[in-house]
Amino acid sequence: MEHPPRGPAEDSAAAWSLERDVLVAGGLAGTLGAGVMAVLALLLGGVVHGDPWYAPRLVSGLFLRHAPTGGGAVLLGFAVHFATAGGLGAAFALMIPRGGTALAPLMLGFMMALGLQAVMPTLVVPWASPPLERDGPPTAAFFLLHLAFGACLGALPAVRRSLATLARLRHRSGGHRA
Repeated sequence: MEHPPRGPAEDSAAAWSLERDVLVAGGLAGTLGAGVMAVLALLLGGVVHGDPWYAPRLVSGLFLRHAPTGGGAVLLGFAVHFATAGGLGAAFALMIPRGGTALAPLMLGFMMALGLQAVMPTLVVPWASPPLERDGPPTAAFFLLHLAFGACLGALPAVRRSLATLARLRHRSGGHRA
């Protein structure tokens, strides 16, 4: 089946864009991963410690070095976690070319999860968040959380396609920016 010829609007929307294909798409995939990790960590904190807000408070140890408590610590922990995950998602998107199969980004997302598992608990957490190192989850729980993050990074091609489709629709309707 032949596709109709593209106009200039479709060509410019189909072109690679650092903003759309790396920063926004990677940030969204990373944020999706952070959301899934957060839900799992909240469940884990509720089951193991009787406190669903246990994990975000520990993550806020980046700024609150001793014993983070209260709602402010929870919000700060979420902010730190989602910002970090968005940045890691954008870095991941920078390494993944457009096109190809959907399986490759999923497998590379799992590889990134293994890399994060090797680096975060042993090198980053001890100096970044002493409360998280002191009272954080066991290594197996960290591993499962990072695998969930890596699986969400596998959604990058779908996010890119959705953003490209939105850009094409915006260009067709005449709402493109110069």
